[in-house]
Amino acid sequence: MYRFAYNMNHYYTSDDERVAKSVIDRKIREAKANALSEQFWEFGYNFCEDCLTSRGILDCSHNISVDKAQKTRRTELAWDVNNIKVRCRECHKKHDKL
Repeated sequence: MYRFAYNMNHYYTSDDERVAKSVIDRKIREAKANALSEQFWEFGYNFCEDCLTSRGILDCSHNISVDKAQKTRRTELAWDVNNIKVRCRECHKKHDKL
């Protein structure tokens, strides 16, 4: 029997732990909330870490995309706060090359 790096419902971490997509999604939401909270507690407000603006919509953006993390068996990067950056919508689009 062959074991795939990922499938529709499960992905693997670098420690070979199999993680359900629903668990990944929950952990990502928690990590994004933590990234915003940490920034707020440190600086007293939220802002784009690239252009330093605090106006407009702020997103939590992954430096290494969730898709890439899952495909390379490093799914834990999806919920690693150190892999998440607060960006304004424009900087997020630039980062994702949209």
